[in-house]
Amino acid sequence: MSEEIKLILTVNSVIDNLSDVGLPEGDPEINIFTTDGALRVIEGGYLITFSEEQDGGTAHTSLYVYEGAVRLIKSGAITSEMHFAEGEVYNTLYCVGPYSFDMTVRTKRIRNTVSEDGGELQLIYTMNVGGQEKNVRMKISSKRK
Repeated sequence: MSEEIKLILTVNSVIDNLSDVGLPEGDPEINIFTTDGALRVIEGGYLITFSEEQDGGTAHTSLYVYEGAVRLIKSGAITSEMHFAEGEVYNTLYCVGPYSFDMTVRTKRIRNTVSEDGGELQLIYTMNVGGQEKNVRMKISSKRK
């Protein structure tokens, strides 16, 4: 495996259409955090790893970034695997603690400038978790530490 490159990551996600869970239509859920991470060159792309604190503990994220596709795997406090490719639909489970929910992800757009020097990954997609559809915009910016 290639050498690990240490990164500083800023993760910015915005989730819209939350009226079904008690927030008024138009009030997005915004989550922004900065964390240490790592990047490795893998066959056909990059692997970015980082962790974040959740209500139920720590969630570990592995992002496999390829030209035109991304695979996101979460473990720990949240367990999930999502695949992103423009125009494609992916069905999976989203697990938080003892609860599991069916989840469908429909990728609208991927923008990727990730390199060994840093860069940015943007994902725009809809997800339907437990029957509630949400629009998600996620941007992960990285730079060498």
